[in-house]
This record gives sequence, C-alpha cells and structure tokens, in this order.
Amino acid sequence: MCRENYRLFWVFVLLSFHSTSRVNALKLSNCNKSEVTFIHEAEVLTELNLSNCNISRLENAFFLKFSHLLHLNVEHSGLTQLEDYSLHGLIRLQSLSLSHNNINVVRSWSSDPLAGLTNLDLSHNVICRLSPKAFQLYPQLQQLNLATNHLDTIDPDAFEGLGHLKHLHLNGNRLQLIASTYFQSLHRLSGLALQHNLIEKVAKESFQSNAHLRSLRLDVNRLKSIDFLTESGLERLVHLNLSHNLLTNLKSLSFVKNFELQNLDLSYNQLKDLSNNSLTGLESLERLNISHNLLSHLVADSLTALNPLSHLDLSFNELKNLTEKLFHANSQLDEINLSHNQLREIPVHLLKHQTHLHDLKLAGNLLEDVIWLQHLPSALNRLALRLDLSSNRLKSINLSDVVYFQSVNLGNNHWHCAWLIKNMLRKLPSTLNFARSWSILSDWSDDLLSAEGLDCWEDKQNRSIVLLNVGGTQIEKQEKCECDQTYDELNPSPPPLTWPKIPTDRFDSRSVIIWMLVAIAIAFAGLRWLRRYVDKKERLKKMQAMNGGLSK
Repeated sequence: MCRENYRLFWVFVLLSFHSTSRVNALKLSNCNKSEVTFIHEAEVLTELNLSNCNISRLENAFFLKFSHLLHLNVEHSGLTQLEDYSLHGLIRLQSLSLSHNNINVVRSWSSDPLAGLTNLDLSHNVICRLSPKAFQLYPQLQQLNLATNHLDTIDPDAFEGLGHLKHLHLNGNRLQLIASTYFQSLHRLSGLALQHNLIEKVAKESFQSNAHLRSLRLDVNRLKSIDFLTESGLERLVHLNLSHNLLTNLKSLSFVKNFELQNLDLSYNQLKDLSNNSLTGLESLERLNISHNLLSHLVADSLTALNPLSHLDLSFNELKNLTEKLFHANSQLDEINLSHNQLREIPVHLLKHQTHLHDLKLAGNLLEDVIWLQHLPSALNRLALRLDLSSNRLKSINLSDVVYFQSVNLGNNHWHCAWLIKNMLRKLPSTLNFARSWSILSDWSDDLLSAEGLDCWEDKQNRSIVLLNVGGTQIEKQEKCECDQTYDELNPSPPPLTWPKIPTDRFDSRSVIIWMLVAIAIAFAGLRWLRRYVDKKERLKKMQAMNGGLSK
C-alpha cells in the first residue's frame, strides 16, 4: 500500500509539472486508471497516449474532462470492455486508437456524434462481428482499421453513415465471403485491404457502389474465380493484388473494365496459360507479375494489349519456348524477368524493339548459347543494361558481346575448362562475374582461406578452378607465422606451400625518403647549434667591450 501511494505521489508531481509548463501532449506507460484520474488541467491536453497500462474497463464519461483532446491512444492495455458512453464528451477528437487490446464488440461508445473523428484504429483485437450501423456516430471517418481481428461476419449496413470513408483495412481476419451488401454505402472508398483472409468468393456486385476505389488487395485468400472484375465499380482501379490464391485460368476479357489498372499481381497461383484476350482492357498497365505459376506456353498475342508495360515478371514458371513476336508490342519494357523456367533458347529477334531495357534476368534456365545478344537494338543503352545468365548450360560465349554491359552474371554454367582458362588469363572487366565464393580448409591447418572459384567441364566431368590472390595470401601467412614450431618424427607435417619469390630492391623509394628526412633533420639541428654558438660569441664580445670601457 505504501509503495502504491509513493508511486501515485510521484505521478502527481510529474503531472503537476506538466500542467505548470502547459504541455499539451502526455504519454503514460505501465499506468492504471487511478493515475489517469490524477491528471490536472486535463482540458489543456490535446494528445493523450496510454500504452501498456492496466485498464481493462472504461466507464461512462471516463474522458469527460479531456474536452480539448484531439488524439487518444489506449494500446496494449488489456482493454476488454467499454461502456455505452465511455467516449462521451470527446467532441473534438480526431484520431482514436484502441489497438492491441481484447475488445470483442464494436459500438459508438458515445451519446453524441464524434463529428471530428477521422481516424479509428481497432486492429489487433478479438472482434468477431460487425453489427448494423456500428459506426453511425462517426460521420466524418476517413480511415478505419479492423485488421487482425476474428471477423467472420459483417451484417448488412454495418458501414452505413460512413460516406467519407476512404481507407478500410479488413486484412488478417476470417472472412470467407464478400457479399454485395458489405461496401454499398462507401461511395468514396479508395483503398480496401482484404488480404490474409479465407475468402473463397466475391459477389459480382460487391463493388458496384465503389466507383472511386483505387487500390484493392485480395492476396493470400482462396479465390478460384475473378468474375467480379467484369462488373461495374472498378473502372478506376489502379492497384490490384490477387497473388497467393487458387486461380487456374483467366477467362477471356476478365479485365475488360479495368482500363486504368497500372499494377497487377497474379503471382503464386496455378495459372497454366494466357489466351489472346486474357489481358485485354489493361491499356494502362505498367507492372505485371505472373511469377510462381504453371505457365508452359505464351501465345504470340497474349501481351499485345499492354503497350505501356514497363516491368514484366514471368519467373518460376514452366516456359519451354517463347515466340519471336511475344514482346514486339511492348517497346517500353524496363525489366524482363524470365528466370527459373525451362527455356533452351531465346529467339533471335525477341528483343529487337526493347530500347529502354535495363534489367534482363534469365538465370536458372537451360540456355546453351547467347546468339540473340548480337541482335539487340542499336538504340539500346548497353552501358545501363544488367544481364543475369547464371545457372544455365552455357559452354562458351563471345565476351565482346557483353563486355560493355553495366553488369553480367555468368556464374554456375557449364563452361569448357580450356575456354575458361584462356579467358581468365587476360584481364576481364569487373562487370563480368564468373566466380562464386569458396571456403578452403587445408589438411594441416585450421585456417580458412576465402577464395573465388569457377566451375567448368572437361570430358563430361565437373571440375573447379580456385583463384587465389598469391601476394595477399603470402603476407597473411607471414603475419600468422609461428617460428618456434617443433618437428614430430612420428607425425611429420606436410611440406609447406611454396610461393613464388618476388625480387625486391632493398634500396627502394621508401628507404630513400626515410634517409632524406633523417638528413634534413640533422641539417636543421646543426644550423640551430651553429646559430646558438654564434649568438653566444656575440654576447661574449659585447660583455668584454663593456668591461673594458668601465675599466678606463
């Protein structure tokens, strides 16, 4: 009891100090309700942050004296229950966060409308259901966060009265169905997050009233169909994420009404092919991600409608060949990712229109030649091109085709050893990367040597070439030398490595500089001694002269 009183005393002193200095923002942690009631001149506060406090229940009009409060946060405080009018009196409140608590029911918690509230955060609670008109006393709400709850049911008209709502977060819940009545009153909604749910179906008219919707996230769900996209309401959609679902095909004209879409993510699905009209309507699309699917073939006209496309990701599929005209309509491509497929060759004129290309990723395929590099468009800036050809089956290439690129990754291919050694003997630019790092442990030492190595093939056998920095290793060995080692006749050590001796001239430039500095120092010392000697002689003569005059 004494400890509690002692603690309350200091809280009172602290709060009195804040009141005296007219602080309008206050943050308390590890507090309780008693400490909150000790706050003096609460009407001055505009921001109150209570975190990690012991507040399980808020009574009616609990914040009544905080009449000027604009921002209120009660987070990580074990809050389980708010009485019907616990927020009564906060008529100026603009943002309210009750996240990371144990709230299971949503009410208005006020008798009068909180007309100034624009941001409400109820994330990380245990809310299971949204009842009708649950937010009707928040008419100006623009952002509502209900992420990471237990929501599995949303009653019709649950969002009625939120005519100004722009951003709604329902991600991380247990929703299985998106009904047509959920968002029908949200006419100004621009961002909707539904990722990480259990959604299997979206009703066709779900977004008919959301003509201002710009961003829609449905990733990490269980969707098998996207027929809802063909209905009205999503004409102004810019960002659409459908990754990590169960889509097996894209019906013809699936995106015919999404002509403002710029970013489309279809990765981590089970798509097997794209028809000529699968992507028709995406006249503004700039980024398309279809990676981690089961695509084995792309028809020549499948990307024709995507004229402004700048980033295309087709990695981690099962593509075995590409048609020569596949990218001819996509002259704005900046990045093409075809890595980790089963491509054995690249059509010679596949990239003849790619004058803006900066990144070309072809790693993890079965390529055996790069003849197509000789047919890149002359207008392409090769100095800005990054090329990844690692983990293919290249045996040799003409290095003059790639020597002027910004960077080229050629590691882990099936190089002929003779060709590789021949090219290693001449100094290659740092933009070409053949090697991978090695750690070498000798049989008679515990020292690990870090080196670069190259893999090559000779007579169908895999060999490795290790590149050592001889000069650097010699210096390192000399620094670690143990000169008092003994010889064991029973367990003789293997002979030490012999390094090539590098002739050096003892009278080198460093010695010359040192001896010159020594000579200069000696000369200056001699001059100072001579100067002191001369001054001493002069003083002696003057004294003799003065003594002679006095004697006369």
